[in-house]
Amino acid sequence: MFNNAGIMHPMDDNALNTEERIWDLTMDINVKGVWYGCKHAIIAMRKSGGGSIINTASFVALMGAATPQLAYTASKGAVLAMTRELAMVHARENIRFNSLCPGPIRTPLLMDFLNTEEKKQRRLVHVPQGRFGEAIEQAYGALFLASDESSFVTGVDFRVDGGLASAYVTPEGSKFTRLPEAFLEYLDADGIFLPDEGQPQAATIEEIDSDNESTTFSDEEPTEKPEFPEIESMIRQAVEEFDGGVFPKLNWSSPRDAAWITPTQSLMCTTPFDVYLLLKSSDFINHDLHHAFDDCDDKDNTADSTPFHLVLRKWYDLQPSMEFRCFIKANELIGICQRDPNFYQFLVGIKDELEDKIHDFYEDHVKDKFGSDNFVLDVYIPRDRRKVWIVDFNPFSPTTDSLLYTWEELAKFDVQTDEPEFRIYESQAEADAFSRNAPKFAANMLPKDVIDLSDGRSIAEFAEELQRAMASSALGSSDDEQDESS
Repeated sequence: MFNNAGIMHPMDDNALNTEERIWDLTMDINVKGVWYGCKHAIIAMRKSGGGSIINTASFVALMGAATPQLAYTASKGAVLAMTRELAMVHARENIRFNSLCPGPIRTPLLMDFLNTEEKKQRRLVHVPQGRFGEAIEQAYGALFLASDESSFVTGVDFRVDGGLASAYVTPEGSKFTRLPEAFLEYLDADGIFLPDEGQPQAATIEEIDSDNESTTFSDEEPTEKPEFPEIESMIRQAVEEFDGGVFPKLNWSSPRDAAWITPTQSLMCTTPFDVYLLLKSSDFINHDLHHAFDDCDDKDNTADSTPFHLVLRKWYDLQPSMEFRCFIKANELIGICQRDPNFYQFLVGIKDELEDKIHDFYEDHVKDKFGSDNFVLDVYIPRDRRKVWIVDFNPFSPTTDSLLYTWEELAKFDVQTDEPEFRIYESQAEADAFSRNAPKFAANMLPKDVIDLSDGRSIAEFAEELQRAMASSALGSSDDEQDESS
């Protein structure tokens, strides 16, 4: 018997505001209805030699909430108490009673109540698993309590709540929101508009003349400035909940190539201004918007059906020296290397320990648990070296930087015969030779025309070619002026 009927009336409030008729209606359905169900089930089960009765309560009966729904909470508390007593009274008759205590479930009723992304995220911050439960997951809980597999279970408050009722604090997860088409168009548009007091403003360049007067140069501002109040509110809320700093990314990429443009030279964001600036300045983000599915077989269908999301995670100051990239082929770890292109002397002495720790972590926690047999895994090990943390997953393809490997040797690696390696820079000279002393993402700091013009030549050759190109351009402009004057 599954007593699963109940209401939460929209006029249910606190002790002062809840009307008596709302209280009585809630108790009649949620408590008296369960009592009637149990009463008649007991009569039938005595004749059949026993059975299982499941009464739906709620996690709110186990913990307090600052959002008042007093009649509902009291009624579910009554269901818990009634179920426990019935379990004791009828235990020797082989009639079992248990309460099912669901957490927040993705039902039409709850989704209508949590009708904005901000409201949903406000609720999910309390759920350790970081998501709403599904109705089928409650059904599986009820099925277990109804089956012989739970034959020695009675008088239990059976929680299916994603860990909510056990949480003191929840893990720092992430905030995310689906980006509307208007925001994607904003990211794709020319010019930079950044939020100022909640409203994006046009960026301008000021030139100070000899009379200390400023002349402002800017494109003509649009008649309607883009506004995204829900996104900006979500960013501010995430910054507050994540102790003052967040790390932004879209579905696949973070704007790492644009970190140079921020005052901190990092991806730490403390305001919507920071997030907008990074997203607008990043070629990685632009690539995701237009070319994320270029290598997919069904790229046309996939691109049209995949929504874009802004994801914000808590900012951590990681030590670049302890970030490592792992290459997995046919579900086997075939190579590890450091991610940061610098030489760290201390890594040489602990290399074997790090390799064992990363290998054990992969075997125990990742292998056969990821949705692909070929992928690239980025991990981080704190300086105390007690744990390994997952940073990101990447595709096993040339679109992912192979760092100290080449994709040719990774593709040829035979998991049956070849031995995996752990590669680090063994000297500063090796690191300098590998990186050629170029700053990370240097190409993204220059106009694309300049990069195309360089064509991989030396600095001297490139400078000479650039000078010729500029002279040619100046000569062309002069010829145009003569044509116009004639």
